[in-house]
Amino acid sequence: MEWNEYHHAWIVSEYYRLLTAKWGERGKAAFIQAAQTYGEQRGKRMAMRAIADGQPLDFVSYFAYGEYGSTEEFFDVKMWGEPGVVNEQVTRCPWAQQFARRGMKECGAVYCKEIDRAIVRGFQPELVLETTSTQHYGDCCRFYFRDEGMRSDVLELAEQRSAEAGADPVMPLFYHCAHVFHVYSAVSEGVFGAEGAHVTEEVLAGFAAEYGEEAAKELAARSRQAFDTIVSKKEWADGDENGKGV
Repeated sequence: MEWNEYHHAWIVSEYYRLLTAKWGERGKAAFIQAAQTYGEQRGKRMAMRAIADGQPLDFVSYFAYGEYGSTEEFFDVKMWGEPGVVNEQVTRCPWAQQFARRGMKECGAVYCKEIDRAIVRGFQPELVLETTSTQHYGDCCRFYFRDEGMRSDVLELAEQRSAEAGADPVMPLFYHCAHVFHVYSAVSEGVFGAEGAHVTEEVLAGFAAEYGEEAAKELAARSRQAFDTIVSKKEWADGDENGKGV
């Protein structure tokens, strides 16, 4: 299966649906904690790659070492730098489309309030990202990456830094789907015990019904590895036949 953002959003929204249906505000709190943990782990892996290359943990490196490569035809995004800020404006997004299709805009609003800030926080807690609107209840997503000393050509500098370091940090969408499933599964069971583990079983059953039994088996198998350290695309592709790690 060709994994993409719609699969990722389905996993996130199904956990939200089940957790809030079973535990209300406690379920929502667990969902938020999982979103924060997932985002922070992504940011920390980005920081590890930058540190390994001897690069500072600034916004130039943040943009240079991003792990996620979007499916371009799914998005309409504008980004531009100004002194002290990078502006990002998203008017079409597959996560927003999937949340809306499933009647779960509230899930989208909760998730998107947390995820990008968590990635920045995991990378370098002193950096600042403001999320002022999302598409779930507005016309677009607006993000402001702020740093007083940031130059307006920060995005160009990030491309240059990535090229000079030979960095290739972007991981396949399947990796990100396995990671988000891994975190939500762990938090659900950590908070709610056996009942939380049963939620994960329900998520997998629903995923199988939506995308096929084989895809659900692959997701469960590859989510068993650790996601708190970095791997290369080759290491991920060469993961063992049981899906327990690389």
